[in-house]
Amino acid sequence: YGQKSVDDLEQIMAETVSALSNFDPKLIVVASITPSIQMLKKIKSMSSIPILGVSVPLKEASRLTKRKHIGILGTKGTIRSRELDEQIKIEVPQDIFVTKFDASEIIEIVEKGLFLKDDDYTFRIISRSMEGLEDTNLDVLVLSSTHLSIVRSHIESMYPSIRIIDPSINAAKEIRQFLKSKNILRKNGLGRLRIIVNGHKDEFQETLREMGLTGSVESFEKE
Repeated sequence: YGQKSVDDLEQIMAETVSALSNFDPKLIVVASITPSIQMLKKIKSMSSIPILGVSVPLKEASRLTKRKHIGILGTKGTIRSRELDEQIKIEVPQDIFVTKFDASEIIEIVEKGLFLKDDDYTFRIISRSMEGLEDTNLDVLVLSSTHLSIVRSHIESMYPSIRIIDPSINAAKEIRQFLKSKNILRKNGLGRLRIIVNGHKDEFQETLREMGLTGSVESFEKE
């Protein structure tokens, strides 16, 4: 999503929300920061089903930094967005410096599953994406793409002195709290997991297998 134009992204979101609505879910989660930060209000208007997004936790980062310097690692679409700049102005005190890093190459190796096959290559891509970080006093880094949670351990091992904030964890807590507040949180037992993709089903299935995750991947064809 980070490479898409706003118009293309809106079209993708409209098609996705429409498709998911057919399953009559309790809640739809936009599990990507790029559309969440750029057009969540518009996405919410696409369905009567409640919709939550994933936010960039800048207030938490500002609270945790001791050196007054935080980093944001995200898609090109996120770090260049007007919406993120506005959020920074509102949520980050003026005495805290913010450095943005383009994670597009890291996200690509996550999507292709390359991080599972070659650690050295993964570390090189992360280092290249974070070029210049060693010359700063940055002490808090926000993973501003849900793809980055998957390579969080790689990033932490490379930069052990930097506090990593993972918005996926905050999102999971928010989802649970929302369901609980609406009294629709499952109280016992396990739910069902369905994995549905609209392309490259076999590649996605293989990536899940290599990650040690079970579950059969289904294909979704647009009508």
